[in-house]
Parts: sequence; C-alpha cells; structure tokens
Amino acid sequence: MDGQTHPASAASVSAVVAAGLVLAFLSALVPFFHAGYVLQYPVLLIGMLPYLVYGVAAPLLDRGLAMLSGLLLLGAHAWLVISERFIGGADYSDGLILYVPLVLALVLSPLLFVALRRPY
Repeated sequence: MDGQTHPASAASVSAVVAAGLVLAFLSALVPFFHAGYVLQYPVLLIGMLPYLVYGVAAPLLDRGLAMLSGLLLLGAHAWLVISERFIGGADYSDGLILYVPLVLALVLSPLLFVALRRPY
C-alpha cells in the first residue's frame, strides 16, 4: 500500500443509499384492509434518516470503512423490514419500525464526526 487513504466511490455510496431508500419505502407501504396499500409518511421519513447520515459521511471516509458501515446498516435495516413488515404482517404496535432507524442514525453519527475531522 502507498499509505494514502482512498475515499469511497460515489457509485458504491449511491448503491447503499438507493437500497436503503427502497427498504424505507417497503417498510412504509403497508396493506390497508383488503383494498390496497397506504403510505405511512412518518415511517418513510424516519427510515430515510440513517441513509441521510450515511450519505453525508461515507464519501469522506476510507473505502473499507464506508463499505463496512454501509453493509452493516443495510443488513440491520433489512432484518428490521423483513421481520416487522413481511413476517410480522405490518403490525407496528411495538414501535421498532420507528425506534431502530433512529438508533441506527445515532450509531452512524460518530462516523460523521470522523469524516468531517479528516483533512481533504
């Protein structure tokens, strides 16, 4: 290695953010009786929040750290959406669909601090 840091590529960061936005949309689109679907805006907006933090921090981080944090974020959010939306039948009464993305955004906030402290 040459000792220099290599920033994350825009394509990989964009792919993680796009996949996260799809997960947020899938979690917010819930069945409405037997007639159709309804979009729950608070679930959508809170589901997008970790990807906002990631999208700001990841382009400034090293490639490995950005991809590792992105894949862990996608894995945790995918587990949440699959367990709450598809296995649990969109019964959001326990509030996990709202609290877990907030916790993920808080967990990612130190990455934002590290990214902004690095020299360009």
